[in-house]
Amino acid sequence: MKHDVVIIGAGVNGLTTAAYLARAGRKVLVLEQRAMIGGLCSTEEFHPGFHANTCIDDTGWIPPSVMRDLGLSAFGTIAPVSMTIPGSGNGPIVITPDVRATSESLKRYSSSDAAKWPEFCAFVARLCGFLEALYTVRAPAVESTAPSDLLTLLSLGNKLRALGKRGMIDVIRTIPMSIADVLDEWFENETLKGALSTLGVLNVQHGPQSGGTALVFLHNHVGLPLGAIAGRRSAPGGVGALPTALAAVVAQSGGEIRTSTEVARIRVQNDRVAGVTLASGEEIGVHTVVSGADPRRTFTTLCDAGDFDPDFLHAVDCIRMRGPQVRVHLALSQAPTCGEITIAPTMSYVERTYDAAKHGRVADHPWIRVSIPPADVSGKHVVSLQVQAAAYTLRDGWTGATRAAIGANVVQMLEEHSPGLTQTVLHCEVVAPPDIESGFGATEGSLLHGELTLDQFTFARPVASASRYASPMDGLWVCGSGTHPGAGTAGISGRLAAREILSSKVRK
Repeated sequence: MKHDVVIIGAGVNGLTTAAYLARAGRKVLVLEQRAMIGGLCSTEEFHPGFHANTCIDDTGWIPPSVMRDLGLSAFGTIAPVSMTIPGSGNGPIVITPDVRATSESLKRYSSSDAAKWPEFCAFVARLCGFLEALYTVRAPAVESTAPSDLLTLLSLGNKLRALGKRGMIDVIRTIPMSIADVLDEWFENETLKGALSTLGVLNVQHGPQSGGTALVFLHNHVGLPLGAIAGRRSAPGGVGALPTALAAVVAQSGGEIRTSTEVARIRVQNDRVAGVTLASGEEIGVHTVVSGADPRRTFTTLCDAGDFDPDFLHAVDCIRMRGPQVRVHLALSQAPTCGEITIAPTMSYVERTYDAAKHGRVADHPWIRVSIPPADVSGKHVVSLQVQAAAYTLRDGWTGATRAAIGANVVQMLEEHSPGLTQTVLHCEVVAPPDIESGFGATEGSLLHGELTLDQFTFARPVASASRYASPMDGLWVCGSGTHPGAGTAGISGRLAAREILSSKVRK
């Protein structure tokens, strides 16, 4: 079968791009190097009979428009999961989408924080509402005078003005701030601030005191309902259920997906894409290739250096990846007693975890968020932990002993909140940044395909000359999490990339 488009990677955005293109009549072929679809959004067996979300626990925000476009209503509602913060004598602080209930929980520690909580929730919702508007359109081209670009900027400007004078000031002032400064302005309880600050440094190698981490905090709340601060979106069946649903749409629309098929090279002839060469040696000729891989892998590994201008390649090389997170999965003989908790006692504690990674070490006392999915039908019990921070490049290197030490350390830390847990551990699986790189093709183990920072945001993501999904190479497009608007916004990059491809003129 002759194909119109080859898409590299069967992650959420690659599959979303495929679904939109296939529905528009394009003959689409998706090539996935792994034996299963999903990419970083995968639910897999890590020990016989035990399954976990390998890399991420949050499916990300799926705009209702994407759900409608692709007929994903059967996928179900993705409900935000609460955050429980261990307290010091007065019980835990439980942050739920119920604003009043959270305020009552905070009263045990600070009447001032409890009183401010509803206003803080409204503050976050206002700023995230503006980001929602920004995320659902292609990256603004501030220098463009094209009518469509001017209309986009006008629409965003109207959205900003609709927030009122105070709201506009909040957006402009807050986004460049550190999350530490933001939380210090709002709250007094150190335990609350410590746990909330983790959402400002999640998957980026920064501490709460780093500028721009307020943006990361807000980004992680886009699409969540009012009050769902620190809420994680949990899908029935694990995060792998979303790519499974998307793959069904691709198949129903006439697209083809091939797993265990690694692309070794993107072929170029006469200064335009000519197809791909597989690791097996097979060649597939097409005039349009869309990469869901991270930008550095796409432009410097899958392409030849001579295919691009040196300035472009330098910009790509300067993209900061730096995956700081280790995933730890525990297979247990019985359910733990701790529930889903976040271990991050203070913002200074979280800052010290960044200091460790910054100096090429694994934090002795990392911050941890515990996820406990429901036991499956066979009664298996699993605990998954987000463990941060660790450097992708350790001074002493990543070894089996290093991974074992991390696993033992976090189990011991969890034991303090779930007495007896150690005796129930049947298996401990540690997934370090180099494992994420080798297993999923994510450079430096970056779960974001490039840090979400102010200089790697909107029209600078992944780099300015490729921020609208078209690369400088005719026929080569990008659609992954390294593009606008970034990871945690399921399928938006894929939809926007598909729109750009469909509106372009393909030169044969």
